Amino acid sequence: MQQLELKDPAAFAAEFLRQTQLQGFGALSKRDLELLVYVLLERDGAIDRNSSNHAAASLLRITPAKLRALRSDGYARWRQLVAEPADVALRRILGHVLTDANLRAGSRHVSERSRKDGFLAVRVEHPDDRLQLEQAILDAGALPVYERNREVLAVRFDTLVALAERSGFLQPDTEAVVKALRKLAPASEELADLLEKDVTKLRWEDARNALNSLGAKAVSSTAEGGLKSLLKLAFPFL
Repeated sequence: MQQLELKDPAAFAAEFLRQTQLQGFGALSKRDLELLVYVLLERDGAIDRNSSNHAAASLLRITPAKLRALRSDGYARWRQLVAEPADVALRRILGHVLTDANLRAGSRHVSERSRKDGFLAVRVEHPDDRLQLEQAILDAGALPVYERNREVLAVRFDTLVALAERSGFLQPDTEAVVKALRKLAPASEELADLLEKDVTKLRWEDARNALNSLGAKAVSSTAEGGLKSLLKLAFPFL
């Protein structure tokens, strides 16, 4: 059995004592203490926030269902201890869920019809990360979609592009996007039309529409290499 090991025991103990003192000694319920300890374990890194519910549960010798409840309730109760700006949180979440391994795992849980409609499946096991991603999708003007598994979220490629724009990950530089798309050189009527135009006269909307079209086709064809390149164009930190 793998042993839990704190990365910074002094900081863990100091924060635990600070919180119990702030609330008043003995004022926290057993459940509050459980949630506090769990959130501090993830903040310390003793439990990786990106680890699966099963892996984290095995460390604590509890069921994945109880682990999910600890994550969900813990961050709702003690969010102030792990607060991070929305754009930083989104970068962290997307950097994990848009990895090749997660995309391959998620693709098994989305229908062929959804893929043809440009929906990309991403697996998000951490309940709090899933809530934050859902809210980001809503803020981008789309709706979160679930099909076969509550931990797998189906997101249209154009929604990801809108999310990248809204969060400042994708800069509206038409020339830079067209240059990047030219290097990829995928077959697309939209891209062919785009490349025939004078790049200095192109609107950002033209570049975005071409990117959305190419992304939808890459999702539909399950072409991992092309899809990954397009995702990196929208999210340079991937």
